[in-house]
Amino acid sequence: MRFMNQKLHTPNAKGTHITQRFLRDEPAFVTSLDFGPFVAQGVGSGPSVLIGDQAEINLITSIENRRLDHRMALLAQNNDFVLVRKREAEFEAYLAECLALENLHFLEVNDGSLHSVARQARTSDTVLKPLVDAARTHQGLTLKAYLTTGNVWRLAQAIGEMSGQIIHVCGPSPRTTRRANDKLWFTEVARQVIGPRATPPTLSAYGPAAAAGLVRRISKMAEQVIVKVPDSAGSAGNIRLEKAHLDTMTLAEIRQLLMSRLHAVGWHDIYPILVGVWDAHVTHSPSAQLWVPKAGEGAPIVEGIFEQHVQGGTAAFAGAAQSVLPPAIQTRLSAEALGIADVLQHLGYFGRCSFDAVICQVHDATDVIHWIECNGRWGGVSIPMTAAGQLVSPTAKTAISIAQETVQGSPMHTAALRKLLGDLMFNKGRRDRGIVILSPPESARGVSVNLLAIGDSQEAADDMLGEAMQRLVAL
Repeated sequence: MRFMNQKLHTPNAKGTHITQRFLRDEPAFVTSLDFGPFVAQGVGSGPSVLIGDQAEINLITSIENRRLDHRMALLAQNNDFVLVRKREAEFEAYLAECLALENLHFLEVNDGSLHSVARQARTSDTVLKPLVDAARTHQGLTLKAYLTTGNVWRLAQAIGEMSGQIIHVCGPSPRTTRRANDKLWFTEVARQVIGPRATPPTLSAYGPAAAAGLVRRISKMAEQVIVKVPDSAGSAGNIRLEKAHLDTMTLAEIRQLLMSRLHAVGWHDIYPILVGVWDAHVTHSPSAQLWVPKAGEGAPIVEGIFEQHVQGGTAAFAGAAQSVLPPAIQTRLSAEALGIADVLQHLGYFGRCSFDAVICQVHDATDVIHWIECNGRWGGVSIPMTAAGQLVSPTAKTAISIAQETVQGSPMHTAALRKLLGDLMFNKGRRDRGIVILSPPESARGVSVNLLAIGDSQEAADDMLGEAMQRLVAL
């Protein structure tokens, strides 16, 4: 599997100055990694512990999305541990039989609890003891979480203190994770690195009246206004408003509309919130997929430029494919992404990361790149991208396409989905091109599927995924 592998060289004076300013204003970037003598950042010896939980992302209901916990299992090696809310026997059988992911140790926490999986694991003897025993046997473990939070670091601390072994965490510090996933903070970094036009016009609102005033102000310059809860993800906290509608409303009515819609998605009156322009004339929605080594261990790497498929008024993620944008645009996207990533790296960021952008075409046909947000975590593109690289030969010339959608129909279990897709299915060692199931498909709202197609070309991967989705729609 071949992906872009472009490195940023020695940071320039501007990047160094930006980093120093952030460190001066927020020293906790470099002081928030002290979890005792048995915890270290990086990748160490022994098995990995994979945690796909999304509970600590604001506005994401973890119980409803528990099927997605299982995606991280695609990154496992034999004898690794996978922590989930609820085990799915059919999916575990699929991993062993089709992907040769055997001897994985699945550990289940309390499915009904709203607490994060990492927090539950730290306080559950039935989960913690096998991890402590494994750390003693293998002289260590490495925790790899979808989102690296303080609870993940504290789980590493508990395992380390009980086993007497060094436990590594493959991710950023809690402070750096919070900042990287804050859309307002990311906007500031992008503007400082690239320039004031690196993002759409974006402002911070610190109260309901201020938010209504900013919505009215921005509606004077744009056809559509976007209001976002800045630390949410997957469009969960996005409120999109039309100028034509806003022009008929008073400020009091705008304020009431904003508050009711934000509260309806689970927002708890935490400020600031983001108010900005929703870009018009968008032609593409690319994302730069990055790996960020620890500072001093190499430069950030762009491993791929993907184009995202979005749907609905808030542009919810529905899948992605490798970008077919002109090389000059991809080179520019990579260079700008690497400039931002270099600053994050020197603020202590380590691990998987991606940046989302949009490309807008202005009246003179010039392509304008606007950076929208940072996903300081694993995600719907990086997990299948990395899994594909592990499933096929790294030198193989292949392409991938991804779907993450809900279609109408009765809930379907993994075994039924395997049967439906039959001749399209990837099978390691037997059929090295085909469809990979990324998570169990069950959903109370229909058939929620998360699929990866691996093909010899982008056209082949897209066609294969299209055929799979057609079979589902036809049920």
